[in-house]
Amino acid sequence: MTRKPKHNPFTFMETLEQHVREDRVSFHVPGHHNGTVRDEKLPTVFQKIMPYDLTELGHLDDLHHAEGIILEGERALGSLYQSKSKWLVNGSTAGNWSLLAATVKRGERVYVQRNSHKSVWNAIEWLGLEPILLTPELDRGSSLPTVVTLETIQDAVTQYPGGKALLLTSPTYYGDMANIPEISAYLRPLHIPLLVDEAHGAHLIHPTFPKRSAIFEGASAVVQSAHKTLPALTMGAWVHYKEEINEKRLFHALSSFQTSSPSYLIMASLDYAREYLENLSERDWTHIQKSHFAFIMEMRRAGFSIKVGDDFTKMTVLTYPKNGLIFSQHLASIGIDAELAAEDHVLFCLPLRELKSQEIQHWVKLIKNASQHVPLIVEDETIYPYPMTERVSVLHAISDDADIIRKSFEQAIGAVAAETVIPYPPGIPWILRGEVITHEKIRVLNEWISLGRNLQASRHVMMKQIDVIVEEF
Repeated sequence: MTRKPKHNPFTFMETLEQHVREDRVSFHVPGHHNGTVRDEKLPTVFQKIMPYDLTELGHLDDLHHAEGIILEGERALGSLYQSKSKWLVNGSTAGNWSLLAATVKRGERVYVQRNSHKSVWNAIEWLGLEPILLTPELDRGSSLPTVVTLETIQDAVTQYPGGKALLLTSPTYYGDMANIPEISAYLRPLHIPLLVDEAHGAHLIHPTFPKRSAIFEGASAVVQSAHKTLPALTMGAWVHYKEEINEKRLFHALSSFQTSSPSYLIMASLDYAREYLENLSERDWTHIQKSHFAFIMEMRRAGFSIKVGDDFTKMTVLTYPKNGLIFSQHLASIGIDAELAAEDHVLFCLPLRELKSQEIQHWVKLIKNASQHVPLIVEDETIYPYPMTERVSVLHAISDDADIIRKSFEQAIGAVAAETVIPYPPGIPWILRGEVITHEKIRVLNEWISLGRNLQASRHVMMKQIDVIVEEF
């Protein structure tokens, strides 16, 4: 990879390296004390890593009161994204919670995309917010949910005025991106901050991209999982925000929802991820994108139907009439692990580096061979589109003392769900607490359970029972 000269030679990673080189004595937490508390069973790699797992020593700064090297790292990050920025060590989940807490008070209304991640819905429930649900459009070729349109947002604001913020997901899991400039231009005169769950969009910064990170295009704040698309450790994330966000409330929320013992390994990886992204040359960007497109074209030449959204690092293989779940299992058996599999598609997250032609040829050959052993889907009913409801809708309010009863799936149709059911990945709720349970949702759940799809739900849901609200007449 071609590297440009360093802009900031004094990095967080180098500070940790200097600390370790000094071979200091640890009379502080964590309890492994610079990796000296161990036995012979500890793998060598952990012996090497542990000395870097440090705590809030004076020269190593404090994430929750940054004044030194962490503050420098966050400023360098903000300079790259043309915003104010903060490191997150509890993933985008902490960022979503914090942005909602900073902009919407308990009992107030918030507009939110229906296919948002479960962290958004958890935050809305526990923060006591009133969500107005915005239904995304469907992709014509795949029936996968995409983004929310300006028209839907306008309808929501008209029908349910008084919302204090709007939260969108862009890019989506499949790489589709909303028209942020258009939406932000509409919201700005209404003084409604635009918040964007951009977990999969940390890499979308190049000025030539048709659609960039929402922080460049008018959003008030975005949350990004650096660990999803950049070389950062899992749980490493960022939040970028503009002046209209109440910084005092945001900082209080970040301190409340994040651990008081942040991982210095995660923070070091965040600074490295920023440096990696910052130092990609024009040549690097060109070669990365060309190689990704080459991979996609080779897959198409091999006979695969491919969906590509606005994000060039997401490649969705549309498997119908073959079963995508079984296809994914065949891929795993030969050492190829995909991000997500459903009945009719498999999602690949491509790395932000140049893919070599030899790699591409090898991968395509393996993937094609695996596909030859995948059975056909027997019945059309196995495939279900994203459930379309009203363009704008609300959840039923559920009090803490509401009467709840457990019913079989079939008996629950038409009732209001008292619990949430989430296929994971992608972590987008199929049934939300407070939603009416439809026949279609039950058909899909039955199919998923029979196919063994991973669901985050109560044990009784796997036995085809679900808790609902007892309605009084």
